[in-house]
Amino acid sequence: MPRKRVETPIPGHEAFKKTSDEAVQSQAALLLMLGRQLRGDDEVLTARARAATPRVRGAVAASSDEEMKEFPVPHLKPTGERHGMRSLTADLSIRYRALTDAAIGAGSARQMVKPLSEMADQLYAEPTTENAAKLMEAALRHPSELTRVAAASAYFELTTQPQRLIKILEDGTSSEDTLVRDVAATALARVAPDNPRLRALSKRSPTKTTKPPSHTSLLVHGTFARTSSWWQPGGDFHNYVLANVRPDLYSASDRFEWSGAYSDAARSLGATQLRDWVQAHGLSGLDLFGHSHGANISMLATQMGLTVGTLVLMSCPVHIPKYIADFTRVTRTVSIHVRLDLVVLADRGGQKFNHPNIEEHVLPVWFNHSATHDPAVWQKYNIKTMLNL
Repeated sequence: MPRKRVETPIPGHEAFKKTSDEAVQSQAALLLMLGRQLRGDDEVLTARARAATPRVRGAVAASSDEEMKEFPVPHLKPTGERHGMRSLTADLSIRYRALTDAAIGAGSARQMVKPLSEMADQLYAEPTTENAAKLMEAALRHPSELTRVAAASAYFELTTQPQRLIKILEDGTSSEDTLVRDVAATALARVAPDNPRLRALSKRSPTKTTKPPSHTSLLVHGTFARTSSWWQPGGDFHNYVLANVRPDLYSASDRFEWSGAYSDAARSLGATQLRDWVQAHGLSGLDLFGHSHGANISMLATQMGLTVGTLVLMSCPVHIPKYIADFTRVTRTVSIHVRLDLVVLADRGGQKFNHPNIEEHVLPVWFNHSATHDPAVWQKYNIKTMLNL
């Protein structure tokens, strides 16, 4: 089943009192935000942006005050502390019988509510790294895949035994749930980039169309999305854009694709391949719709000489100055984000742009990285009008 669209998030400490899909998404966001704070991700992103050249200085924006008001997160500072599993689990198992490895699985959600909600309340009352570590340790046993994967991602630099978290992330990469798979794969790529489970997500996808080439717009998929159907001819988003946004969307069997691997080198190669593909097809000046790191390779391609009309960045993880467009080669740039994107949190990137050459739109949708290529979201929020295409 697809994830429920969250327009009003359940606050983190309240989310652990519930078992709904909306609550699980909030749980994952809280855990990922805690990990982000304890690693100092925002400080690193801000420092890099401030040290950049004047044209991109300060071009990354952290979560807004409005978002933090709707979804408050306990304030934690990076300490470099690590916590031992045995001491934490011994303490927790004495207090809560539900927190055993046997608790994982269907039917245990209600059993987990009391201990997790109490730990979340304790963390909000006393925001310490130890209380955060206890919540993450306990959340590894949660019956929801998404909560377990988010806990493993957030906990990696906080536990003295990080290797055990790899198995949770590996299992998550095989999930039928797109959001779980994307968060797990992104987190796994950050901590174990050579893990063999990641290679399977970057295999070549089959072509599905014999339509003749069109000429002026193109979809560029993101990390681990090479085999996904949504961006390919015949896929739901491709069909939506073709029918409602751009009737000239490229639909031939030789449509552009890149490896979708998670590394700077893979993105650099992808950008080179995109530039060369456009030049080989004589389509310089076309409009690009790039999702996730597909948006970043689209921007990087302009630094390599590609000329673009309108550049549409969908759920783009913000990494300044590593990925930014050469705006002398772009007519217009529009960015579309959701609030507290879980995959961008796992990626440790910025949530939105703050740049005079980028028109930023933040949808009233929370957490779901795929929402920006969901036809229903485009229809409900009339995204086409934001683009003026």
